[in-house]
Amino acid sequence: MKKHSLALFVLSALLVSVLYFTDPDHGASTLMIILGIASGALAVMVTHVLWKSLFDFPEMHLQNMFRKANETPEGAGLSLIAVGIVIAAMLTLFGSKAHASTVDVTKYIPANATVYAPTLVQQQRLYWVDHPAPFLLGGLVEQESCIALTYKSCWNPKAELKTSREEGAGLGQITRAYDAQGNTRMDALKALTAKYPVQLAGLSWADVYTRPDLQLRALVLQEHDSFTSILRSVPNAGVVDKLAFTDAAYNGGYGGLQQDRRKCQLIRGCDPQVWFDNVEKSCSKSTAPIYGNRSACDINRDHVKMVMTVRSVKYKGFWVKSGA
Repeated sequence: MKKHSLALFVLSALLVSVLYFTDPDHGASTLMIILGIASGALAVMVTHVLWKSLFDFPEMHLQNMFRKANETPEGAGLSLIAVGIVIAAMLTLFGSKAHASTVDVTKYIPANATVYAPTLVQQQRLYWVDHPAPFLLGGLVEQESCIALTYKSCWNPKAELKTSREEGAGLGQITRAYDAQGNTRMDALKALTAKYPVQLAGLSWADVYTRPDLQLRALVLQEHDSFTSILRSVPNAGVVDKLAFTDAAYNGGYGGLQQDRRKCQLIRGCDPQVWFDNVEKSCSKSTAPIYGNRSACDINRDHVKMVMTVRSVKYKGFWVKSGA
């Protein structure tokens, strides 16, 4: 391997390592970069094969064409321009693929958010008018639906997580889960529509993916329910901690949150009224990997961190635009 090729290989490996260890999505964004570049390489490969099959004749061979062109100053100049165009096209192809997955998660607002965030603002003002920080709801939708900020499911009402044991639907990933025999053991949509038959009339598993308005209404109602329960159970907590508890309950269930708080109570120096650096560090959920190397405990703690401190602030503008 030539020295410059080896240097490029080492530099690429170092860059991938830096991207991975600074990845706010625990490797997901880095993987999207690699897949984007691979897609670009595949496009180049296919183009090359087609070119070879269509034009690889002696009289049309590129080397012959360039040799003839270089016989005159004008031809040599045109050859240089042609090479520049090809290089520029390839850089554009690879660069656009990489840029699409290296966006700043704290600032980049997905395209679909401009479509559905105004509906979220509307639903919040109808069903949780005194939310102390409503922009957190925007971060919640992003956390639930965006594998990566440029992925097709991001802020998409048709976003779907479906396995043999679980289905998560839409902008808020309304969930139902099954036991090993295939029987439903938990159905958040059924529970919500039973509690709010008027507000969520028309929302069912048959049409959930076509009703973004009701998906967002369900998200607001579910969050408001959790916050109301937390106001009763943790009355002395600060507002930020109450909102963090609310997010933890949205992801891992109110019962799971209470178990975490009880565990915290048993740990010396741990305050069950405070999320950050207290209940946050007393997870009672499973630590067994379920998605890659991430456990239920990892997912729940990351959910709160991303919604509360990373994803949400950029959505303030939607509330400002609408007069908040």
